[in-house]
Parts: sequence; C-alpha cells; structure tokens
Amino acid sequence: TGLLQCCDLKDIKLAYQLNKALEKGDNWKFLDVDRLNGYWSKFFSLLCMMEQIEVVLKWYKETSSSLFYPTPKNILDLLQALDAANQLEVIPSVW
Repeated sequence: TGLLQCCDLKDIKLAYQLNKALEKGDNWKFLDVDRLNGYWSKFFSLLCMMEQIEVVLKWYKETSSSLFYPTPKNILDLLQALDAANQLEVIPSVW
C-alpha cells in the first residue's frame, strides 16, 4: 500500500525510499510473485510520469523481464513518456 500512496501523491522521492527499503537484504521475499510484479509495475508507471526519459529507460532496461513483466499499461506509460520527451525513435530499442 505504501507504493500506492506514493503513486497517488506522485511522490517519486518517497517511492525511491520505499524501493531502497525493499531491496535491502531479503525484504523482497515478503512479497509473492504477483505482488512483486504489481509493485514493479506501479513503480515503473510512476517513473514514467515523474522522471526524465533517460532514467525511465535505464530502469526499463534493468528491470523489465528480469524483475517484472511490463503490463500493457506500463508499455503505454513508456510510449507516452517517450512521446513527451520527443524520443519516439527509441521505440525499436525497447520493443
């Protein structure tokens, strides 16, 4: 629920702090696969909304398929972020 609040508040700083706590030790083990994928999906959507495109692409390349499988909404969020940053030529490299 903490991440949902970060998304509702559009608080990227708080989301990064929550993510850092999740990455400490074995904390990630407290979430089952579905919740972990849901967490990464929400976190990525927030990144798309609030971060510079370079940061979004870095997270996408590091986490997609290894930590989470992007949902159709995540792909739409990524495409909108690329469009907003005038970076549509990057689409083939993320597909």
